[in-house]
Amino acid sequence: MLQIMILRQIPLDKISFENQTFRISEGLDSEPVLNSMREVGQLNPVILLDLQPQMAIVCGFRRIHALKQLDRTEVLAWILSIEDHSTSAAFLLALWDNLSHRQLSPLEKARTLLKLKDMCGMPNEKLVRIYLPALGLAPSENVLQSHLLLNELHPDLRRCLAEGKLTQNSAEFLAEMPVPVQTSLAALMNGIRWSASLQKKALQLLDALRATDGSALDAPLKSPQVLAILDDAGLSPFQKGDKVYEILYRRQHPRLSQAEDRFLTHKKKLALPGSIQIEAHPFFEEPGLRVEFHASGIDRFRQLAAALHDAAQSTAFERLFELDQ
Repeated sequence: MLQIMILRQIPLDKISFENQTFRISEGLDSEPVLNSMREVGQLNPVILLDLQPQMAIVCGFRRIHALKQLDRTEVLAWILSIEDHSTSAAFLLALWDNLSHRQLSPLEKARTLLKLKDMCGMPNEKLVRIYLPALGLAPSENVLQSHLLLNELHPDLRRCLAEGKLTQNSAEFLAEMPVPVQTSLAALMNGIRWSASLQKKALQLLDALRATDGSALDAPLKSPQVLAILDDAGLSPFQKGDKVYEILYRRQHPRLSQAEDRFLTHKKKLALPGSIQIEAHPFFEEPGLRVEFHASGIDRFRQLAAALHDAAQSTAFERLFELDQ
């Protein structure tokens, strides 16, 4: 194929920047590419498909974008003729060119699979057998469908996934939600941070609440308590995430929330020194208490031990052992 390409300098105004047919890259702004172009210029030709009167970018979206940012007027390009290269052949050229020098992101893999399926007419069997392994994915129909689903993701959630604010599993789950729900969750994820495990738990809670009362997935996130947390400038994104999760958890588990409140009430009645920490099992699923204290010396140890001994004789202390979910 390369022997029938023509190498030429092409004016940028002859290229259709709106034509995204062969685009694989998720983002076109690349600081390393821009810096390279600025310092040493274009090292490798891009590939264009001559559609006459304009040309479509096949390979080199980020390089051409960088040249445009630098106010350059031309690009060195291999030119493919439409007579010798079908749309499918040109896209496969773009794909293998990308795979030869970089690892695609989940969203780029999703876009690639969708174009192979819809634009190139690849059957699922071939996508699973050949292209999933080529993309570094397990050859499974479920893997194929989960990645195709990512193409339904709202642009703001795509950005969250690309920035690491959203896990791929969460993105696949949210891709099935209505657009207003995706928009709402994207706004939330831009204001808080959840670890991967807490993010999974939070979405499971939202899904459980939705199943319970038939409301939209994002309905609990519009409560005054959650909105107050999101508006609190004194909290970090991670602190906001923890507090929002706690509200969701308490809403889903009202009996546990009540048990926690009673536990704290009885613990306060003990009036123990702050050095003594008494905790129950996080979910009251196991009996017993955990007691910890730190003493800087033997006298302090005796003081704390005596305070704990006196507290253990009280009714309030007995009540701590009676609480369950």
